[in-house]
Amino acid sequence: MKSLCAPVLTIHGSDGAANRPLILTSKFYSSSNGCIVDSYQKDHDELLVLQQEMCVFEERKCNIHGLIYLDKQDILFAYGEKLVAVIRQFSSIPQKQVFTFEDWIQAIMHSILDGDSWNTLRTVVGTVMGDIIISYPSKSSSPFRVLKHHTGMIFGLLIKCSLLFSISDDRSLHMWSLDSGCHLDECYGHSSRPFSICGGPQNVVFTGGQDGSICVWLFNESFVSLLKLLHTGCGVIRSFHFLSRELFFGTDNGFFGSLTFPEKIEDMQVVDVLYPNISVQSFVALSQQCYYILDSEGALYETNTISLNKILQCNSARSNSLKLSPCRKYIAFSEDQKLHLVRVEDHKCGIFNASDQILDLFWANSCLFLALFNFKNILVLSEDMSEWMSQTVQINLQEVVSCVAVNAEELFLGTRKGSVIVVHNLEVMHGETKQIIKRAHGKDGVTDMKLCKTKLLSIGRDGKMCVWKRGNPLQLLSWSKPSTAVGREWLCRFFEAKNQLYVAGFRGGNFILVNCDSGHSVCDVWCGGRRRAWSLSVLEKSGNCEGSKSLCFEFVIKSRISRITLYMNDLHVIKPNLHLSSITSVAVAETNRDELYVTGGIDGMLLLSRFTTSGSLEIVQRLQAHSSSVFCVFVMDSYFISVGGKSEIFIWRLEDGNLRQVFNIRMKTDCRLLSARFISVSPCIRFLVSCSSGRLMIYELSKDLDSKKYSVLFESISDDGIVVKVSCTCTSSNDSFVCGAISSTGLLHLWNFSEFIDVKSRKTIEVEKCGLSALSMYSENEVLYVGVGSDSGTITMFQIDKNWELVKSVNWWHGAMCRDLHLHRTSDSLIVFSVALDCRLAVFVYSPILQTLSFQQSVLLNMADPSSLIVLAINNNVVKCVIAGTSICFVYFNKSPPHFCDVVSANSRI
Repeated sequence: MKSLCAPVLTIHGSDGAANRPLILTSKFYSSSNGCIVDSYQKDHDELLVLQQEMCVFEERKCNIHGLIYLDKQDILFAYGEKLVAVIRQFSSIPQKQVFTFEDWIQAIMHSILDGDSWNTLRTVVGTVMGDIIISYPSKSSSPFRVLKHHTGMIFGLLIKCSLLFSISDDRSLHMWSLDSGCHLDECYGHSSRPFSICGGPQNVVFTGGQDGSICVWLFNESFVSLLKLLHTGCGVIRSFHFLSRELFFGTDNGFFGSLTFPEKIEDMQVVDVLYPNISVQSFVALSQQCYYILDSEGALYETNTISLNKILQCNSARSNSLKLSPCRKYIAFSEDQKLHLVRVEDHKCGIFNASDQILDLFWANSCLFLALFNFKNILVLSEDMSEWMSQTVQINLQEVVSCVAVNAEELFLGTRKGSVIVVHNLEVMHGETKQIIKRAHGKDGVTDMKLCKTKLLSIGRDGKMCVWKRGNPLQLLSWSKPSTAVGREWLCRFFEAKNQLYVAGFRGGNFILVNCDSGHSVCDVWCGGRRRAWSLSVLEKSGNCEGSKSLCFEFVIKSRISRITLYMNDLHVIKPNLHLSSITSVAVAETNRDELYVTGGIDGMLLLSRFTTSGSLEIVQRLQAHSSSVFCVFVMDSYFISVGGKSEIFIWRLEDGNLRQVFNIRMKTDCRLLSARFISVSPCIRFLVSCSSGRLMIYELSKDLDSKKYSVLFESISDDGIVVKVSCTCTSSNDSFVCGAISSTGLLHLWNFSEFIDVKSRKTIEVEKCGLSALSMYSENEVLYVGVGSDSGTITMFQIDKNWELVKSVNWWHGAMCRDLHLHRTSDSLIVFSVALDCRLAVFVYSPILQTLSFQQSVLLNMADPSSLIVLAINNNVVKCVIAGTSICFVYFNKSPPHFCDVVSANSRI
């Protein structure tokens, strides 16, 4: 069995001994991955590499909650729910012993053992009632001191020097004196419950919580203060470990990574005020020493460390039009109908008179693009700033341009009303409007665009980043919100640094910078809001840290330039997470090279992932097309369908290893779409979808996949409860197909359709006096096999002939609700795989001759809330079950009748 994205509940790091083969460098790290201990070690590039995996609690499959490693003895202690494992010779040949304890009512939430001998041993215990109990076991069995101040259960304790820090359900961080027992201070930083606490260097403490944020705290003998709030966007933080300027953390959703910090954490953010004697309207920064400033009187100055030079006076200059060219050789700004251009080298000035009022201007390589009031946009070029060349760009759309991107052949324009325009043949007098995509960003404006190889990236005020495939025509590949951790009200600009792409934006009065790949916020500082001039750059040199890791954010506030120098906390992903919530569905597409997994979750995300040759998980795409939870994902050939809340249907096609959206629709009735299946994808796409309103529909799409051209070939409205699951299978003669649906009232509905979606016959079967929850169908030799799972955990098998005569077989093995099942045909038998809320994968064999459903074996899963199951044949002897829930589990079976196997042959793919 292999688990992916299981909770990382504990992390341990220690100095390693040089003579141990596992530890090649001086640092040794272990983290829990559900019931598995992962051992990592840093390579020569200071990157963590997985060295060893070991399943600790094989029998109960419970999560590991804590690790303690004794380096000199090479002993690892692991504890979970009512279990403790002692693993000797952990680095070489592990010898494991597991101790099981009786059930108990948990009252202790967290504890610390402090001391170096029995006589000096001190225990600090946090209880479920919020009390902290301090005891000395060698002196007395009674508590030495009880600290009362928290109003919720204790989640974490930390001792630094003679101070005790505690976090609890009341969201607060408290500081106590261990010597006197006095409560010294309390502070709030998290928006929800903090679950983890860790000591940093000197007077620094870290806490992480349910909000996915990390609080960096500074303290002295009497008070605690919040230094920095870091948004990770990786899920609920459950574990910490700090070592050598690196903070390792793990989350509920299986993420394991680290953040780097400067040597002096307390100086990671410095604020300065520049040129306090100038009343600033706007500015551009050529470097950290040279600025062009437009003051409140309309005077343009060049400033540096030793001088202040006035370049020109323009009383009616537009403060938001001051722009620096990409080559950093020219400064441009506008007033009414005039464009002013200043050459930096010699301060030579030029003026261009436009035919109407200039609303905005943009640099497009060596040209200036002017957005005019009369919608006649102009490209302006001056080689020597004496003879101006202008070209009108007619876009046939009365919308004001808000951003520009250009290459040799095409000009891409974004507008204030959310449209994207493609103009080509710029050498022609007016250019040619090649394509207009209205409402590409809804009704909100497009704020920036960036060309990236064969793609175009755009961001808008709707908070979305769109990825377009350049070509004829421009095609939308995907859209996403750059960060799930931080909501931006106003996305402003792309920013590139250290070969990483970031998106800058504002939320309320804060400026935020987010990494596009990880969604991690590297900058979150207060500046007063978006309506101000600002500049962002990477420092070349910094006293506290490497220059390449320091940001310089400059902005105008109260007519002064304020500069904030801050450290970029790089997020290093050691093991990525899939979703930020439970996974509801999983589907797999097999290509010539890989198995590509698509998962949907409660968080509304669709993820495309694969496994590398080393066996690690790689996230290929994160898609946020759904505005609500995704309940079902299904694949046929290279097409995927995903359905969910708010009546949304999306169809995707796998192209060049990526998913491209080809169809989407939102039904008129507002309901949840619970299940969907493709009937065919060639020559036309037909699919079956069920609704929480009781509707069951078959859609047929036009060949061009136009979202406005589709037809509902069949619709059934039932008063027999909610249609929970659907399934389809072709008959043996291939001239018809059967659709099945199960309801929350215990009914199984079957329809036999002709090729033209005419109902040939139908049948309704009462399966059980409770809700049904799982459905799978298989057809051969004019016999239909239907497997049904119910809320009671019962597995029912129907064998139905062409005349609807049926035989029913039942097995009551599961003790909880069956969530999904799958019928799998081998050369010898018909296998039924099922998963239930009892966290078990069960295997049954159905005999068509004896008409019996026999239980074979079960496997306890290291996950909660299993919701989806698929079965893949790896070869003639081995099948792989993929189960989705709070994490992903892979379970392998070989031969027939099936037998669980933990080891897969080397030629079998993960």
